[in-house]
Amino acid sequence: MSIEAKLVVLGTQGVGKTSLVARYVKNTFDPASASTIGASFLAKKVVVDDCQVRLQIWDTAGQERYRSISKLYYRSANCGILVYDVTSEESFLAMHSWLVELKKNIPSPIILHIVGTKLDLVLADPSKRQVPFERCVEYAADQLGDGGGWGVCASEISAKDDVGVDEVFQVIARKLVERREWEEEGVGEGAGVVEAGRAEEGAGKGCC
Repeated sequence: MSIEAKLVVLGTQGVGKTSLVARYVKNTFDPASASTIGASFLAKKVVVDDCQVRLQIWDTAGQERYRSISKLYYRSANCGILVYDVTSEESFLAMHSWLVELKKNIPSPIILHIVGTKLDLVLADPSKRQVPFERCVEYAADQLGDGGGWGVCASEISAKDDVGVDEVFQVIARKLVERREWEEEGVGEGAGVVEAGRAEEGAGKGCC
C-alpha cells in the first residue's frame, strides 16, 4: 500500500514553520532563514508498517498580507500542522484564527498536529516559557476533541537541536495509514480527545 498526502504547515510569522520543515526534510537549521512568501513546497517519503507514505509538505506564509493566498494551498489538504512559539503567548492565541480558517475551508476533518516550537529556549531558561504544554493539550481537547473525526496530537519541539521533529511527521504518517485502513474496512474513526503525556526532562513533549 502507498499513500500520497498533502500536508500544510500553518501559523503566524516567526514561529519557526520553515525551520521545522527544513530540519525534517533536509536535516538543516538556518537561524537566519527568510520569511516565506506565499508558500514553499518540499516532499519526503516515510515508511510505516510496509506502507510508503509520500508527504507533500506546504510551508505557508504567516504574514497577514498573504492570508488570502494561503487558503489556496490548504483547501485540498489531508493533514496539517498548527505551529506556535512556546515563548510567545501571542503566537499561541493567533493560532486559533488559522484553525478557524482551516475548518471553514476544509470540507471534512483532517489529521492535525499542534506543535510548540523553540523548546531549546525554555530548556535553557524556563522563565522564557509563556505557553505551558498543558494549555496546548487543553486547547486541542476543547477545539477538536469532540469526536468529529479530527485526528489530533500535540507536541513541543526544537528545530535547532533536532528534538521531537521527526516524531511529529512519523505520528502524522502513521495516522494517515490508520485512517486509510479504517476507510478500507469501513470502520468509523474514534473521538479525537487528546490525553496529556510527558517525555523525559530535556526531550520533546508530546501526546496523542
